[in-house]
Amino acid sequence: STITADYTSSADENTAAKINQEVVDKYLVNGVGHAESASDKMMAEEFGSLGMAMVIAVFLIWVVMAAQFESMRFSFMVMTTLPFALIGSFFLLWISDATLSMPSLLGFLMLIGTVVNNGILYVDTVNQYRMAMPMHRALIEAGATRLRPILMTTLTTVISMVPMAIGFGDNGQMMQGLALVDVGGLTASTILALLMLPIYYSVMDKRKKNLSMDVPDAGYMEGQNPEEYYQKKAAAEWERYGTPDDDPTPTESADMTEGFPD
Repeated sequence: STITADYTSSADENTAAKINQEVVDKYLVNGVGHAESASDKMMAEEFGSLGMAMVIAVFLIWVVMAAQFESMRFSFMVMTTLPFALIGSFFLLWISDATLSMPSLLGFLMLIGTVVNNGILYVDTVNQYRMAMPMHRALIEAGATRLRPILMTTLTTVISMVPMAIGFGDNGQMMQGLALVDVGGLTASTILALLMLPIYYSVMDKRKKNLSMDVPDAGYMEGQNPEEYYQKKAAAEWERYGTPDDDPTPTESADMTEGFPD
């Protein structure tokens, strides 16, 4: 015969291990044993598969960023936003009294791909600004320039998940864990990344003596207006690749600032 039993909702892994040690292993003898149900085994296998998928996702994202930046230290710098996201995700799960489940693990998998976007945008902007100004000024200007688009993209994603995070609807609690993980992770990573990435960039830049391998020398075209530099660069590209109809001439008084950020 078979006797089935379930742990209470408040039982954690330590409690389950203690029950197995004090009760099951002690009294179930003479051919009587215990085993997990098929659903529990399937759940454990799915958890392991998702864990491996998250590890692979982190590695692939790191490889893509290293190839794009042509520098491992810049990709590592962007990947530091992941711990910030984990802080926010686990904190929101804790205050919401939610447990780790399959939807929440799927939320972590989604979070890995979205949370690095803000870091990529900021670090790439700093590298571009360093072509025309010193490092410390580039860090400040990049934060001021990219603050609005970073906040806009984060807010739109967070607001769209608020109904799911509060469990709206008859079956809203089914996917609540996914929304809680993404909302908490994106919020925390955005705030902490804007505060900590400039510090990481400055510290790692000081530790690397040869800057020419990653970005142009600090202070390149120092003292000149970055807007004038990019205007001249656009004009040179237009003259090299543009057609006669597109080529701006002095008589046409073309506005070279069009398309550049204010």
